[in-house]
Amino acid sequence: MKFLPKALAISALALMTAAAQAADIKIAMNGADDTATNPEAAFAHDFADALKGTEFEVSIFPSGTLGSEKERFDQVAQGLLEVNLAALSTGFGMSPLMKGVQLPFFFENREQIDAVLSETDMLEQMNGPLLDNGVRFVDVNYIGMDIGIHNSKKPIAKIEDMSDLRFRALNSEQIALQEALGATGTIVSWSEVANAIQTGVADGYFNPPNSAIRTGHTEFLKHFTPADITPSSRIVLISEDWYTSLGDEEKGQIDAALAAGKKANRDWVNNWASEVRAKHEAAGVTITELAEGERGKMAELARATWATSLPDDQLSIWTEARDSVAD
Repeated sequence: MKFLPKALAISALALMTAAAQAADIKIAMNGADDTATNPEAAFAHDFADALKGTEFEVSIFPSGTLGSEKERFDQVAQGLLEVNLAALSTGFGMSPLMKGVQLPFFFENREQIDAVLSETDMLEQMNGPLLDNGVRFVDVNYIGMDIGIHNSKKPIAKIEDMSDLRFRALNSEQIALQEALGATGTIVSWSEVANAIQTGVADGYFNPPNSAIRTGHTEFLKHFTPADITPSSRIVLISEDWYTSLGDEEKGQIDAALAAGKKANRDWVNNWASEVRAKHEAAGVTITELAEGERGKMAELARATWATSLPDDQLSIWTEARDSVAD
């Protein structure tokens, strides 16, 4: 019986281990594994279904079971997690240019964001520092309709209606927006939002309409204004070390699965658009449209906040990319 030299044996074992790992894909997300209420779950399941018949085995880990947003980001960077449906903000530390995705009143609609990501080099530019750290940003995931204004106190039709309200904020950029619109903001973790609103720490939040429906917050957030502030976006991250270890055929299969997940996510949001108003009304929520001209006023006030997210040179990059795909 012939034995391989030690160096060759170690190399062979490493290749066998890598192949085994390549076939096992973990996809993690913060939300529930419920395709009826969670568009990220729609992405995950169609991603997994697209890989049936290949050598890949996909396991879905919902509801933060693999850790917090930061922990999952770190796992992707270390090659321990292959696919992560993540909060956009998790990448800001490495790639501040990513903040452009969430600029308020910057994009006309979700389709314009998709066009920027697919028709310009913005993904490549955002990925520059991420790839160096083992993370690849492959796409945006939408988690509902565009962001509007939820509150527990009164209808909001004009900017001045917000002057005596305090809103929960995700981060300092959102506080800047709320203050620009004449309200006040306070940062509250999502797990504490219900308690904060019920105890008066906050009067509401800026979120897509499905957020309150999915979480049951419609029990106390009885007013919603569809202000279309910005598309409600999360992102799809994959492990760069894992992806680059794949052969060409395997990469093609993963790329096709990512495309299937994207289509499922967009289809979910488009279908939800025709249902969300009825669901809000069924939950006893009063929907108040902005008065004529008020959204334009909001957009003008919001422009000043863009500088709190991006320096002038990066804002120019985004503006050029957006304008290049405008109709």
